[in-house]
Amino acid sequence: MSDHTAARSDWLAPERAELAAGRILDVAEQLFVEQGVTAVTMRGLAAAVGCSRATLYRYYPGKSEVLAAYVDRAATELGAAVAEAVHDAPDPATRLVNAVLTAVRGVRDNPALSAWFVPDSAGRSTSLALVSPAIERITTEFLAEVAPHTDERDLHERARWLVRVIVSLLTSPAESAAEAALLRRFVVPVVLTPG
Repeated sequence: MSDHTAARSDWLAPERAELAAGRILDVAEQLFVEQGVTAVTMRGLAAAVGCSRATLYRYYPGKSEVLAAYVDRAATELGAAVAEAVHDAPDPATRLVNAVLTAVRGVRDNPALSAWFVPDSAGRSTSLALVSPAIERITTEFLAEVAPHTDERDLHERARWLVRVIVSLLTSPAESAAEAALLRRFVVPVVLTPG
């Protein structure tokens, strides 16, 4: 191989790795819908992707890493939808309620994401949601916008609590109007009240 060919393939390597990692997550998403989150194994994922387990482990050292990467990717996509939905809300309380309801609806309307909140997966989903860097970043940034006078430490605590509220709504759904009323009565005052 010439130096020119080696340089070109090295230049493409990160892009190819990113595409391969994305493909693995795409197939995992499909399996979450078909089999449920807990039933997906690394062996089954490798077979569905069409690669060896050794190749799969190069991208994701274990199932926990696949799940975490999927959660981060899905959260980033959902965060963009939430930002779009609340862009024109007239006040912080409305923005907060609309953001939570949009996030909940986005998860419920997506078969791969809603598979995370069936009883046998809900515990693991809650844990992943609470440690996901993407979810924490998105939630904290959003709260910093709607409650700008909140100190940094308190902001992170409120963000973690809000994620728990969202997970609770996902695991124990109610009518949309009832969820909105609960959010206005109990969540808005806690999140938006200083101190």
